[in-house]
Amino acid sequence: MAVAIDRREGIGIGVAVIGHAALFALLWWLTSQPEHDPLKIKPVPIEVSLTDEAGLVSEAPVIEKEAPAERLAEVPAPPEPDSPPPVPETQPEPIAKPDPTPPKAAPAPAPKPQPKAEAKKSNPAPAKAQPKTERRNATPTGRLTGIVDGLTDQASKGKATTPQAAQMGPEVRSSIFGLIRRQVKPHWRAPTGADVNLLATIVEVRLNRDGSLAGQPRVVNQTGTTASNRPQQELHKERALAAIRLAAPFEGLPEEYYDGWKAFRLSFDRRL
Repeated sequence: MAVAIDRREGIGIGVAVIGHAALFALLWWLTSQPEHDPLKIKPVPIEVSLTDEAGLVSEAPVIEKEAPAERLAEVPAPPEPDSPPPVPETQPEPIAKPDPTPPKAAPAPAPKPQPKAEAKKSNPAPAKAQPKTERRNATPTGRLTGIVDGLTDQASKGKATTPQAAQMGPEVRSSIFGLIRRQVKPHWRAPTGADVNLLATIVEVRLNRDGSLAGQPRVVNQTGTTASNRPQQELHKERALAAIRLAAPFEGLPEEYYDGWKAFRLSFDRRL
């Protein structure tokens, strides 16, 4: 079956064929020229010098280690005076010349003789100066020098036979009663049973200066009682009193605070 070619398509094909032919002709002409032959291009020689001195001279700017100099002001400073202003001279005052012939002194009258008794009264002998006693403050040096300074042989007017008690502060009080609790705790055995941990027995204690009991401890109160722990209440009291008796005499109590710990109350509970 024959294919009919349109006139427009025939013109397009003809133009394409003519263009390709012209392109091939141009390429052939360019490659045929001798100056465009890539094999005939002559390389340009490069001069290379091998020497040990190359690269040893630095062309970098030299770095100065010293501080830069101060820059001068753009406006010139006022000129300094060559010499200070003159000081006005003061003329010295005239000195009076002494008289070369001083006046003669009149002769003193002769003293009259006085009796020896009157002479002693008029010129009494000077009294001897008593040495001053200075009181120095004693400083703690660790030596016994001056330990008797200030003591007197006169009897004291006071009637107290015991030393004056020191005032016990909160910190000292807490430390002392903490020491008492630590000595009582090993002897305290709380009974067991229902709601026994709610019981707290308050015991009053009186001590002597040596830490021994001044009397029998006694129970002054008991809290936390319930119907469940009623059978254990008396046993709780007996064991609290026994712990005080076993811990006595108490040791390490400072005697100067005796007025603060000679009588106290201690609570026996599960937290002791």
